[in-house]
Amino acid sequence: MQAAPKHPGLLIVLVGPSGVGKSTISRRLTQLMPICYTVSATTRPRAPGDDKGKTYDHISREEFFRRLDRDEFLEYAQVYGEYYGTPKHPCLEQLAEGRDVLLEIDVQGALQVRYQYPDALLIFILPPDEQTLLKRLTDRARDSADDIAKRFRAARREIQMAKGSRAFDHMVINDNLDAAVNEILKIVQHHRRKI
Repeated sequence: MQAAPKHPGLLIVLVGPSGVGKSTISRRLTQLMPICYTVSATTRPRAPGDDKGKTYDHISREEFFRRLDRDEFLEYAQVYGEYYGTPKHPCLEQLAEGRDVLLEIDVQGALQVRYQYPDALLIFILPPDEQTLLKRLTDRARDSADDIAKRFRAARREIQMAKGSRAFDHMVINDNLDAAVNEILKIVQHHRRKI
């Protein structure tokens, strides 16, 4: 029988608006540190390129609400008309076994995590400026002009909300990917020493 871990794992939550680079940072972190990355369930239809990088469990709205009724989500949110949720049990099992878990979610979900799991480490990713964010959203070339405008407006609201909130432990500007990733690694190491 394996001994219980000395400390539970750390729940690390990356938050930020569309186009800020959360997925790229998450992928880099999973390459650089032993961490479990969660797969979100979503009602969003599968899109081209979904199997590159971030992976989703695409389910129907009916199935999403069945899982919600059974309290199977750690957090969930409605984003741009679709629902997203983080499966609860895989996360909690990994944490109980002493493994760190990485969530890449939106502000709504992060606030739910903060309320339910006050020891979670919440990091908000910021763009260097609004012009850079708009360029990143446009350069992705996967949204219509209307969708880009909607995402940009939502991003501005999320950034203002995050800056006015005490829910986030740290804010990291993603102006340079390597620098942002290194800053997050230092934050995680520092946080680990405190627990």
